[in-house]
Amino acid sequence: MDSIVGEIKNKKELSDIPDDLVISALSEYLRKHKISVPQNKKARKALIKIIRAELRRYAGQYSLSSQSKKEKIIKSGNFEELLKHHSSTKERLNDYNLLNETISSINPKSILDLGCGLNPLAVARKGAIYHAYDIKKDDLDIVSAFFKANNISGDIHNLDIREVKKFPEVDLCLILKVLDILGNNKTELARKFLTEVKAKNFIISFATRTLSGKPMNRPYRRWFENLLNNLSLKYEMIRTSQEIFYILKK
Repeated sequence: MDSIVGEIKNKKELSDIPDDLVISALSEYLRKHKISVPQNKKARKALIKIIRAELRRYAGQYSLSSQSKKEKIIKSGNFEELLKHHSSTKERLNDYNLLNETISSINPKSILDLGCGLNPLAVARKGAIYHAYDIKKDDLDIVSAFFKANNISGDIHNLDIREVKKFPEVDLCLILKVLDILGNNKTELARKFLTEVKAKNFIISFATRTLSGKPMNRPYRRWFENLLNNLSLKYEMIRTSQEIFYILKK
């Protein structure tokens, strides 16, 4: 198993994700199809390609052209520049003002960000403890440097949020463009976060465009709205050109 895990991670954009996540994705696929890791070179290569595609759904891609360029930007302290090169935050650049206004209206003293990516660079501020969770160690290294450079109280966790048993109690939980990529059991995972995470407020968002940039035919997540209604959770909704934000208070 260790051998094929290393082969799967032998791609720059996947090299920093936890081995446990790779093993989980691989084991789930093998179990679903009732097969074992093939020894045949061609079949093994095909399996690796499939698992990599699955992992990219979770990991995304960091698009700076080189490690040295990333380190140079971090050293300069110009963290906003990094937001322009990350696939998720780049799409949200025009919406961060609105997001920050919404967060300010809540005035949280503690924030839990599940699948944070580089969001803390745009959202985290002094006066609020920030708990950042993500599977991408490279992103979390940047977040850690940002916290240190700006004297922000926070901690980082390089974990698969699907496997975490207990999160810290907070005033606000952010789950931004994450639920759609958590697999077929996203409804149950959403239910788990909403019922088990001890947060007074949630801001949960979904993309309104496909990966190719085209508007979605059905951008509203009716399954999620039905879940909120089933849980008797009232919510407000804000739609931008790139995202739908659901804002709810428990």
